Amino acid sequence: MTFACGYLPFAGAVEAVLVEAGVHVDRSEWELHAGGSAHIVVNAGHVMSVRIAKNPTSGENVRRRTRALARLPEFDFAVPRPLTPVVRDGRYTAVGMTWIPGAPRAPGSADPRELRRVLEQLRDADARAAEPWLDRPGQHWGGHRRRHVLLEQVLPRLLPRNRARAMQAIEDLVALDTAEPHLVHGDLMGSNMLWQGDRLVGVIDWDHACLSDPAYDVASLGLWFGWRSVRGAVDERSFERARLHARIFPLQAVAYALHHELDTAQVRQAVEKADAWYETRAMAAI
Repeated sequence: MTFACGYLPFAGAVEAVLVEAGVHVDRSEWELHAGGSAHIVVNAGHVMSVRIAKNPTSGENVRRRTRALARLPEFDFAVPRPLTPVVRDGRYTAVGMTWIPGAPRAPGSADPRELRRVLEQLRDADARAAEPWLDRPGQHWGGHRRRHVLLEQVLPRLLPRNRARAMQAIEDLVALDTAEPHLVHGDLMGSNMLWQGDRLVGVIDWDHACLSDPAYDVASLGLWFGWRSVRGAVDERSFERARLHARIFPLQAVAYALHHELDTAQVRQAVEKADAWYETRAMAAI
């Protein structure tokens, strides 16, 4: 989502990045894009994108993930690459990234060939150079303890009538055989995929990139573009694994809110959405 830029408390950080890059972009050409709970993005004209961390912890993550982005392999779609060092201005940490043209697509169908293209390139990518700076699987919602987080902290918050279904979703995923790890974007929703017409031209927001089960990215695509589009993009095994991953995405959203100590209202909203999910979407139809 894009907003007009009025008063920005982090404007000094944006200016510092532009100075570091040796460019000037008038503030009237800045576009503020809503980011996640930890960062925001200002597109400075069509020159560069400036990523700003909202807090010190996020600032450290910006430094680490900038190193990862600089070391990701080349794809035939664009990936944000750092143009400046990470700079600090007061309490804000920021970095300049390449600006990528294109726009996200609303939820709905997509050409399976385009989805297959991005999935195959991720699967085949040599990510060894970036690996030391990538996330651990599930790091943003519990890391190696993520199963315990779901069982001990998330399930008890659901309405009692939804807990059995959520528990079954967790158990079915745990029962899967271990997949060979490959590069996974970790948040391959349509909001992070940029298109020009029917052609995918860029993938942004690699915050949760890790080495994990590729079916996790397939699940994200299925939830955004529909399972019919995804069925034409992957083999049957990946398709079925993805459907199992998708069944716990609502629980992950609650775990994320708890892990990042979001306020009570945000946690409650995540729980309500998870309850609605399990009440309105039959397992076979996910």
